[in-house]
Amino acid sequence: MAAADLMKMMKKAITVLMATSLLVLSAVPALAAENDTATINDTVTVDDKVDVKDKGGDKGKVELKTKRTAAIVEGDTAWVAFSWKARGADATDFRIVAETDNDGVTIAYPTNTDSYSSLMDNNTLSSGEIDFTSLRISVPYGSKKVKLKVTATWVQNGEDQKKDYKITVPVARFRGDDIAQATKDSGSVSVSDPAWLEVEWTGLAPLLDDVEITVNGPRGAIITYPADRTFTSLYYNNSLEDGETDVARFLVDATALAPGSYSLKVEVSYTKAGRANSTTGEFSFEVTG
Repeated sequence: MAAADLMKMMKKAITVLMATSLLVLSAVPALAAENDTATINDTVTVDDKVDVKDKGGDKGKVELKTKRTAAIVEGDTAWVAFSWKARGADATDFRIVAETDNDGVTIAYPTNTDSYSSLMDNNTLSSGEIDFTSLRISVPYGSKKVKLKVTATWVQNGEDQKKDYKITVPVARFRGDDIAQATKDSGSVSVSDPAWLEVEWTGLAPLLDDVEITVNGPRGAIITYPADRTFTSLYYNNSLEDGETDVARFLVDATALAPGSYSLKVEVSYTKAGRANSTTGEFSFEVTG
């Protein structure tokens, strides 16, 4: 056997051994995940290598480097990113679009591209360069995972290229309080002049809708809500997002009260994932002479 043929056989054997090792190593995390008791389903299925036809130039390919996206909390909206690397030749005019069959999930792109996402630096992925694309994804409450079909297109070695990728975005379950009282003092009112007092609340859950607030004051205090409703709501709208603080106002007539410090009991009702919930808080206010 010629030395050249022997070298080819050895190279082929080494390549097969390396490929087998990579498959075994890649399978280990997936097997471990089956016994994972965490609330995040973080398995990501990715077809991460794309071969590009060679027409006389150096053989090229584009590789998806991201094996797992960051988790999104149910009911929340967040950016997820995918890293890419070009090999052998530059990949120009690189862009991705995405779609999903998951109910209630919405996908948005950066404002500067609008209908697709391109690379962070520019739209060219130079050979050997790593860059990323991003998508803004909103997931409803109750979601366990989001399956994306991501289609990448680019030009490499003078040819238009197109490849579909299947990626799973993990979704974490929200735990904790939905809403928190942001202040303790609601203001002051004169015994001779009714005044608008206010209470502030901060959203902790990703999204709360249909927020309504009722106030129970001390005996003798007359409480009126805006537009003669039976409740008051938040200043900007009747929704509260994660980390957002908003204020609710109500009119207090303290004519029948003596000057001093008093407390108000406040109930906040809202819906989360279509289900009704409520919480209570207590605020202080001053009556002046």
